[in-house]
Amino acid sequence: MSKWKRTISAIALAAATIVGGPSAASAEEIRIAAGTGILFAPFHVMKEAGLIEKHAEALGVDLEPEYLSFPSGSAVTDALISGNVDIIGVGLSNALLLWSRTRGDIKSIAAVSGTESVLVTKDPAVQSLADFKPTNRISVTSLRVSNQAIYLQMALDKEFGEPNRLDAMMVQLGFTDAVQAMVTPNGAIDTMFAGPPYYQQLLAMEGMHPVLSTLDVAGPTTNLMAVARTAWHDESEQERQVFLAALAEAQEIINTDPQRASELYLASTQERFDPAEFAQMLSDDGNIFQSLPKGTFQTAAFMAKIGLIREAPADWRDYFFDDLKGREGSTEAD
Repeated sequence: MSKWKRTISAIALAAATIVGGPSAASAEEIRIAAGTGILFAPFHVMKEAGLIEKHAEALGVDLEPEYLSFPSGSAVTDALISGNVDIIGVGLSNALLLWSRTRGDIKSIAAVSGTESVLVTKDPAVQSLADFKPTNRISVTSLRVSNQAIYLQMALDKEFGEPNRLDAMMVQLGFTDAVQAMVTPNGAIDTMFAGPPYYQQLLAMEGMHPVLSTLDVAGPTTNLMAVARTAWHDESEQERQVFLAALAEAQEIINTDPQRASELYLASTQERFDPAEFAQMLSDDGNIFQSLPKGTFQTAAFMAKIGLIREAPADWRDYFFDDLKGREGSTEAD
């Protein structure tokens, strides 16, 4: 039975039994929620390689991980807020919104990953942001607040001083539904701000071309964070140490042995990618797999500028717990 459990309600979550047999009854637990896709690869490598168990044993901690999945981003954040999960993987923009809305009660423990996203269109008349017309339709995963929506607003602000210039053209669709709409004649959209592997799939098709990359807007940037509530963080020092050590090793595996990481990820998710092809995607330029944040502060400052968060942080340390602040390289993190 997989350690990943599909959870739809807090009741089902509370009733869930930790996988691991009778020995799990006396063990402490750490409940980790994550999705699928390249951004979430460190969580799946961690799970499939047994890295929580490995680092718990090294610290002499009796700790059993429970890996959970949820049907939506709102469901996973609700579970975190209610205390039904300990650590969740969320997009940078959502991590910043949670930090702002809870006035610092929810913060990031570590950066997880970052990948390039690409604005792809099938409209031959659109070669730049200036070419979009009112009849165009652009999909993002969440209106205004998703990572892709934020990067598009940043690009529009830089080029035109109008971050909301294309708001009327934006449509909210998940990646899978958006790809289907893109490849359907007379589909609901003609442009998609896509993360991997979706932008690679689209650009391999005839008639599709790129308009903008997040690398053009913000450079290589962390856009997935591991976040937790202050109450859990402050009461769970050993669990935090184990998680951070396991995450760092998972990121190292991806960086140094992408083929092994690919095999671990695919074993965990059962997704039907060619292992060599997925390993190449893990190695793409613009990907970041490290626990220290990179490029996050510019996004936080921009979100404050356009009113999505209450106030601009002084630096990245404001929306992170203290765990990484003394780590080598932390003075260059942002």
